[in-house]
Amino acid sequence: MFPDGAKEPFERTRKLIQKVAPSLKAMPYRLSIVGHTASSKVPAKPGYGPWELSADRANAVRAILSGEGPPTGHVFMVAGKADTDPLFPDNPSMSPNRRVTITLMCEEPPIPANFSP
Repeated sequence: MFPDGAKEPFERTRKLIQKVAPSLKAMPYRLSIVGHTASSKVPAKPGYGPWELSADRANAVRAILSGEGPPTGHVFMVAGKADTDPLFPDNPSMSPNRRVTITLMCEEPPIPANFSP
């Protein structure tokens, strides 16, 4: 989904996110957006490592979704997990580990629908 070391997704990934954005907007659920990195043997830049990169990836996807997607209030969380949760744990440096996960939060409403004061 992302070039190595980049916080902005590939153009193809951007287009896919834009394509699903209207469907996410139509749903009543809040979203959790979590960024991930692959393990790297390249040393991190001073003050900017895998934690910052993964959080920036999640935030980049949130920004893309904000164009045609769910309103800002539907975003439950934007977070980064660095390389702590690889999609392929047997090979943590594989490029598919550079990803973002979007989870629909199926929650009970804060006030029951049939509530009357």
